Amino acid sequence: MKTPVRLEVRAPRTNWRGRVEEAGLLWHTDSGDPYWSEDRNLVFTLEAAEVLEDAANELHAMCLVACDEIVRRGWWERLAIPDSAVGMIQTSWLVRDPSLYGRFDLAWNGSGTPKLLEYNADTPTSLLEAAVIQWQWLEDVAASDDQLNSLHEALVERWKIFPEPMIHFACKLDHLEDRQTIAYLAETAEQAGKDVELMDIEEIGFSEEGRFTDLSERPIERLFKLYPWEWMVNEPFFAEMGQERARFTEPAWKMMLSNKGLLPILWELNPGHRLLLPAAYSREGLGNVDRWVAKPFFGREGAGVTLHSRGPFHSPPPLPTEDGPIVYQQHADLFQASGQHIVWGLWMVGDECRGLSARGDQGPVTGNMSRFLPHRIEG
Repeated sequence: MKTPVRLEVRAPRTNWRGRVEEAGLLWHTDSGDPYWSEDRNLVFTLEAAEVLEDAANELHAMCLVACDEIVRRGWWERLAIPDSAVGMIQTSWLVRDPSLYGRFDLAWNGSGTPKLLEYNADTPTSLLEAAVIQWQWLEDVAASDDQLNSLHEALVERWKIFPEPMIHFACKLDHLEDRQTIAYLAETAEQAGKDVELMDIEEIGFSEEGRFTDLSERPIERLFKLYPWEWMVNEPFFAEMGQERARFTEPAWKMMLSNKGLLPILWELNPGHRLLLPAAYSREGLGNVDRWVAKPFFGREGAGVTLHSRGPFHSPPPLPTEDGPIVYQQHADLFQASGQHIVWGLWMVGDECRGLSARGDQGPVTGNMSRFLPHRIEG
C-alpha cells in the first residue's frame, strides 16, 4: 500500500535558477537561504490529493453560508469590521460582486481528516510558484506524473467573467513578492484578452467626478489590488470608495472571510464539523483542550501566532497586537518530514479548488521565509 504523502529528496536541476527566473520567479533565494525548494518535494497518491481538494471545496461552500449568516445577524463586531465598512460589505455581498481567487491553509498529517487553519481570501501570495513554477518543475523532472494544478487555465478563464476590457493591477511595487504576483496575474488577464496596466497603489488618483484614476488620468474601470481591505479602511480615501465599490477585485465582501475572526463563526455554525478545529474569541471558550494556538485577526505569514499548552509548558496569554484582536484555535499537528513542518495551501478560483501548494518550515509556524515545496502525484 502506497504512503498517501511523503517527502522526496532529489538533486536540484543544474540550471534551476535560470529556469525559475525565466518563468518570472525572481525572489527564489533570500540572503543565501532558498525559498523555492529544488532538493526536496512532496509525493502524493491521487487519493490523498483528492482528500485535500474535496476538503477545500466543502470549506469554501461553508464559508459562503457563513457570509449569509454574518450579514443576516450583523456579526460585524465579531470580525472587528468598522462601521464605515459595513454598508459596502453588505451591498457587495448582496449583489455578489465577483471574486477571482483565494487560498485555504490546511493542516493534515497524511491520515484522518484535514483541518482548516485559515482562509487567505483577499490577498494570498505564492500564486506564481503554485501555478507556474512547480508545473515547470514537474515537466522537467517527472513529466509522466501529474499535479493538483490547473490554476493557470482557471485564472485565464475566470478573467472572462469581468466585462471590463482593461484591468489595472496595483500593489506596493517595491515589495518584490507582491510585484511578482500582480505581474503574473496581469499575464493571465492578458491571455484572457484584457488590456492591463501595472501601478503602485500610491499612484491611484481620484478625480473631481468621483472616479479612481491612473497616472494618465484615465478612469480605472477594474482594479485588482494586492492590498488588504483592512488596510484600505484606514486610508483617507476610504470614505470616497462607496460608489466605486464594484470596481475592486477582490470584492469588499471578502472582508468577511479574510480575517481569522471567521474561525469561531464557522465553528459556531458547524459545531464538531470534521474539517474544523474548535475556535473561540477567548481561551475559556475553547473548553478543555490541551494545546491551542493564539492568532491575531489580521496577522500575515505567521506574524503574532503563538502556541500554548497546559501543564508545565504552559505559555502566558498573548498580548494584544497591532494586527487586531486575538482568536484562539485548537492546535493541529502538521505533516512532518525531515525536520519540516508543512502546511497545505489549496487554491480556489471562483468557487472551485484548482491547485495545491505546500510550505515547509523548521518551526511549527509557517512564516515569510518558509520554503515552497513542489509536489507530484504518482502515476
